[in-house]
Amino acid sequence: MISAGLSHLLVVYMTLVWPVLVRRRYQSLERRLRENDPHARIEVYRRMIAHQWAMVLVVAAILALGSIPPDRLGLVKPAGDILQMEILVIFLASMGVSGLFFRRRGDRVIGRMLKMAGAILPVATQERWMFAAISVGAGVSEELVFRGFLLYYLNRHIPGLENWALITMSGVVFGFAHLYQGWHGVLLTGCLGCAFAFFYTFTGSLLAPILIHAAVDLRLLIIFTPERMRALAATGSVPASGKPGK
Repeated sequence: MISAGLSHLLVVYMTLVWPVLVRRRYQSLERRLRENDPHARIEVYRRMIAHQWAMVLVVAAILALGSIPPDRLGLVKPAGDILQMEILVIFLASMGVSGLFFRRRGDRVIGRMLKMAGAILPVATQERWMFAAISVGAGVSEELVFRGFLLYYLNRHIPGLENWALITMSGVVFGFAHLYQGWHGVLLTGCLGCAFAFFYTFTGSLLAPILIHAAVDLRLLIIFTPERMRALAATGSVPASGKPGK
């Protein structure tokens, strides 16, 4: 069956190809920024957006060709329990509060973020707009792939797994997809992946993890303001590209 073949290929890509490919692209970005290439981030951002759409289209093809109901991948509304919505609102609010905190303080954590993925952070105005689009796209595409599709795949091909095992496996694969951030980044994103998977299994819908995932990434725009990025670029903490936004 074509759908099954695509599913297997996607899992191979997620586990073996994706981590290496992204790491090489990130290393290439770092090199181009050291060479003061003003278009480096924009070109990488465009590739990231194209990759996000490609992943969505692949999963859509698997759904269509396999006649898989969308609800099997979490493409439904949450169950509607008010407790679930309260938890979601509290979590999203905490993302905003933590973003404001790190915007003013938290230099130690900020230094760690820069070490993990400083090159990918936006500096110029156009870069910030594209990064916002990528953040939302990551919430949609990565939750669809790493939570909706992957948990469905594991349930189908390894029946009998407990929820904690599914959550852990999803987190591990998601963590290794961020290998470019180093092992500390793998651990951090792996834990985030487990949290996203928990929200998915808890609500039965991808809506909560999509919103939370996007909020986590968008928070970086609050933390790394244009003023802070200009100051960091001036000290060499993060390579600049283009003209910083005002």
